[in-house]
Amino acid sequence: MTADAALQKKRLTAMLAIDAVCFVLAGVAIYAAVSLGLGWAKPVFILAIAAGVAAQIWFILGWMRATKGEGAAS
Repeated sequence: MTADAALQKKRLTAMLAIDAVCFVLAGVAIYAAVSLGLGWAKPVFILAIAAGVAAQIWFILGWMRATKGEGAAS
């Protein structure tokens, strides 16, 4: 496994962990906002979704950067 592949594997694991936490947090927040009527939970829901999307963008940008480096070396 090359250094880039090992880095991407760590990046993928981190992204999946962040997305799992954000998924659970967003679920709890939307439940609290809709069922319990807690107004502060709506911004928490939006921030959890934004953090999950940001983690995916971070992973994709790193993947593109690694792929671009491989193509230039070949």
